[in-house]
Amino acid sequence: MNDFLNPKFVFFSPVQEIQPVEEHVDHAIIALDGRAPIGGAWSVEQLNPVIASPAIRVELWVNDIDDSTCTYGFLACSEDGRVPYARGERSVVCVDPASGVPSKWTRDFRDAHAELRKDLPAYA
Repeated sequence: MNDFLNPKFVFFSPVQEIQPVEEHVDHAIIALDGRAPIGGAWSVEQLNPVIASPAIRVELWVNDIDDSTCTYGFLACSEDGRVPYARGERSVVCVDPASGVPSKWTRDFRDAHAELRKDLPAYA
């Protein structure tokens, strides 16, 4: 019902071995953006232990985006979405591959991510 006000990208990250939730979030960002996240900060709140599962459901949305930084909100949970494992934020920086310095996001990136901006606060 709130998908219009609180759009999100959902990714099922395969569990291959014991991995931190952060790896699953980065896999979701790669699936969304087509490139690995570089730089940035993490904020993770562990909610429940991860139980044996073939995949972790990662829900991503955009909390904030500026010229060179995008901050995703996320919820990592069981495949059916009923058991939350962790929630938090992951900030990534747009880095020019040639110079290694922060650069501006492309218009295409900003347009695609505008669709994932939350209009209401996320309560997981």
